[in-house]
Amino acid sequence: MTRPARGKILAIKWGMNPNSSSLGIDVTFLLAGATALAIATPVIGALLRWRKPRPTPAPDAG
Repeated sequence: MTRPARGKILAIKWGMNPNSSSLGIDVTFLLAGATALAIATPVIGALLRWRKPRPTPAPDAG
């Protein structure tokens, strides 16, 4: 018994398609942007904290 030939993907189109929701590409970029922001925020915070000099205690006058 032979199997019928399987189809293959010919092309992937990004953007609006009249047969599907145009929100699909927006959600993709929103997820990618949120992921990048979630990764960048702690890195930037750590860099800012690392560069900030620690305050030195004032010497006692007594």
